[in-house]
Amino acid sequence: MPGLLFDMDGVLYEGERPVAGAAGVIRWCRDQTIPHLFLTNTTSRPRQALARKLERMGIHIDAGQILTPPVAALRWLRQHARGPVALFVPEATRGEFAECEIAADDYPGPVAAVVVGDLGEGWDFATLNRAFRLLMDPAEPPLVALGMTRYWRAEDGLRLDTGPFVRALEYACGREAVVLGKPAAEFFHAGVENSAAGLPSTTASRPHAYSRARTKG
Repeated sequence: MPGLLFDMDGVLYEGERPVAGAAGVIRWCRDQTIPHLFLTNTTSRPRQALARKLERMGIHIDAGQILTPPVAALRWLRQHARGPVALFVPEATRGEFAECEIAADDYPGPVAAVVVGDLGEGWDFATLNRAFRLLMDPAEPPLVALGMTRYWRAEDGLRLDTGPFVRALEYACGREAVVLGKPAAEFFHAGVENSAAGLPSTTASRPHAYSRARTKG
């Protein structure tokens, strides 16, 4: 077995409640020296916060073992974007893009890319229209989507996720987004490059992924 990919929400925990036996499985993988990564489509929390959450549940890992869409996006931006990047992501996630040149909110463009994540209640017409205007620049910057999840179940009910806003921008600008989240292959390739677990490259194309229906992640 070249390695294991563990989904997080719904596999290791459900909300703030750990899944029974999850910590023991991770300890077994470590004892057996089986390379493993942790995957999540969430863009609302940085990896350090996710690692602390797992630690409270008895799962002790390095934040570098967690693969999130912002990590995959940063890898893609290194290779394809030269210049300022417009971020439409939660404030807590912006730190994952610290090495990028970030366009200010009043920057008129052009930008090297428009990155869209789960802004939640941060979305309004002005914010969505700003993303649209940047995309309509003659330079045609790429639209980078941190996942295409349509909705998720919060404690107070269903909430829109990243996908509907990305679809609106795709329709408006007439271009398809570069999607960097499960199950896009680029997402798994980013994990191989960034992982502290040292998964071999074959894992990216044929991962042994453990997942089940979940609320978000």
